[in-house]
Amino acid sequence: MAVGVRLAFALASRGGDASGGWVLARTRLDTGAKAAGWLRGEALRLAVRLDPGPRTRWAAPGTLHPARDPGPDAPTALRAWAEDRQRQARVRHLLAHGRALSFHFPDQGGAWYSLAAVPVPHPLRKAGETRMTETVPSTPPRCQAAGNVTPYVAEMAVNVTRAPGGPPRTTVRCALAPHLTFEHEGIVRELDGAEGHVWGSFGAGVPVWRVRVARACTGQAGHRPCGLYADHPGACVPARTDAPATP
Repeated sequence: MAVGVRLAFALASRGGDASGGWVLARTRLDTGAKAAGWLRGEALRLAVRLDPGPRTRWAAPGTLHPARDPGPDAPTALRAWAEDRQRQARVRHLLAHGRALSFHFPDQGGAWYSLAAVPVPHPLRKAGETRMTETVPSTPPRCQAAGNVTPYVAEMAVNVTRAPGGPPRTTVRCALAPHLTFEHEGIVRELDGAEGHVWGSFGAGVPVWRVRVARACTGQAGHRPCGLYADHPGACVPARTDAPATP
């Protein structure tokens, strides 16, 4: 059996709204079981911080009151996710097989919270230590986020360059390997020949807000930015996996 790569996991919780996202907690753990435990614990921690009980000692009397506004309820969803045994068993199973996972919890007023686990290479062992083997998926994983293209942005994608190309897409998929950053990147419009693509940036629940022309990304899914442009948030997946989310 060929020697594989032992995987660790980069984990993060994030929160934000339409204006952006922020890292709330981040860590790195060396097994899928530990990663699953951290995700569950972080979900409960966020739920308590967002929706503490009426007898919480750190809150002054009268500070807390019931919220009955309609709409999504992130703390309730976080608790339900953390306390669902079947879901947690599924999370442990997927992480044990080196899968990248992300979970999104919308809240009132357009706010949101997310949990993510991304497999990364385990640090190299010192000389003399036994190397462990683990099967690595033959197909690199990709971010599963998708974003809508508004008519205004579609017009921008046509006008941003004189190079001929196809029509703008109405929905784009993130063309990155799994990443922990809020910003996603997808191809809004393919250009003819070697002109590249019109790329669009979007966020969780936020349509494409920015377009730019850049060459086709030829980097394989890896563990460092592919160099598409200076502030590129992650590694791209192999070519031709950039198909739109919908036909």
